Amino acid sequence: MKKQRRFAAGLALWGLVLLLAGCSGWSYQPPMRGNVSFAPYNLGKLRAAVPATPSTFTQALTSDYAGLASSLHDELRDWADADYFARKGLAAAGGEVVPPENNANWLVPLEVPNKFRTELAESRERLVAALDGGGRERLPLVAARAQVSYDCWVERMEDDWQTAADGPCHKQFLDALARLEGRPQPAAQPATGPGPAREFRVYFEFDKSDLLPEAQQILQQVAALAKQEPGLRIVLVGKADRAGSDAYNMRLSKRRADRVHDALLQRGVAAARIETRWVGEREPPVPTADGVREPRNRVVEITLH
Repeated sequence: MKKQRRFAAGLALWGLVLLLAGCSGWSYQPPMRGNVSFAPYNLGKLRAAVPATPSTFTQALTSDYAGLASSLHDELRDWADADYFARKGLAAAGGEVVPPENNANWLVPLEVPNKFRTELAESRERLVAALDGGGRERLPLVAARAQVSYDCWVERMEDDWQTAADGPCHKQFLDALARLEGRPQPAAQPATGPGPAREFRVYFEFDKSDLLPEAQQILQQVAALAKQEPGLRIVLVGKADRAGSDAYNMRLSKRRADRVHDALLQRGVAAARIETRWVGEREPPVPTADGVREPRNRVVEITLH
């Protein structure tokens, strides 16, 4: 009889957990940002909701929030924030309007002397303007990447502002925002003399090597720079996320690098000026656990020297 009571109590407790998990929906100003206990449940639910080949803004937002939540959960062991962003991803998957983060809800360092909050607030205004100005429809994958990278930047500023102020999430956000606003990337302007390498990134859909529409504009910029600077060298590095085997991802990253290489040839860039290599899943821009679909790792990185 005691065993039966314990079993019934266990079922009741699990039922309460599931009920609370179902009620732990995302909110823009949550009283508790994330729930450590629900992180595995909500993250698993979100991973199951990620479409194989995101094509709309909502689908890409779902996929990118899954990548961010997975990184926070698996790599950084920040389970509360992983749960929070998993719930944002689930809200996007359910068709809800999910806005970018408000830095006022996070413990970002104060204004003096670095003006971090002003930078975050102004960047958010630009992001919202670009999204509302047709960015979601025109470049849905880039728009989603811009929003989730911004959220990642805000979250990292709370945890480690000294690294995050100019860290990977910030750089990913600036890269995506520049494309969303229809501007050349700041690092891609023609050099007036010897200077740092300039970088571009061409992203791909999951398990694909086809060039997306936004890639055409990027490759045109690279080809134009090559024509302006006869001594310019172009290095391509194909990459893949960690979904699939190492051997398969190596082949996939090669196909991606080859596709970008061929597209540059078609735009008049001499083959002798292009160096092409591929690394599969071994040098991911965004570290993730094995098996994680991370859109920012499905890329060919282009460096101009």
